[in-house]
Amino acid sequence: MAKYLSFRHCFICGWDNPEGLHIPVEEGEGTARAEWVADANHCGYNDIVHGGILVALMDDVMAHALCSLDLDTVTAHLEVDYRSPAHIGDKLVITGELVERGTGRALRTKGRITCEDRVIAECTSVMVIVKKEQVTTT
Repeated sequence: MAKYLSFRHCFICGWDNPEGLHIPVEEGEGTARAEWVADANHCGYNDIVHGGILVALMDDVMAHALCSLDLDTVTAHLEVDYRSPAHIGDKLVITGELVERGTGRALRTKGRITCEDRVIAECTSVMVIVKKEQVTTT
């Protein structure tokens, strides 16, 4: 991985979003990776990171995996399994990758958050291509 991409006002990676997390996402070829440490502002229950933030992290990093292939997509469906709580101060590693691309607009991706050797959350999603010229028909 070598390429870093940021969408200016994205809540996760956008540097120009004053309320955003400003997380740099490193892109590979159909993959993406980011690291992040939550603070008390990202808490849900006691010192546990809010689950909505965790799923937003995976959603964004999976989208970056597709951006690395020059595909413009949006999320159509996402399923998440929370495996272990993430605590404030944990160094989280977020990964995303393209799993399947057939014909048409739909692509399957998967995301994962880990902290050291512990799996925090995993998800799968269906992303759809929004630009007709990027759709594969054969």
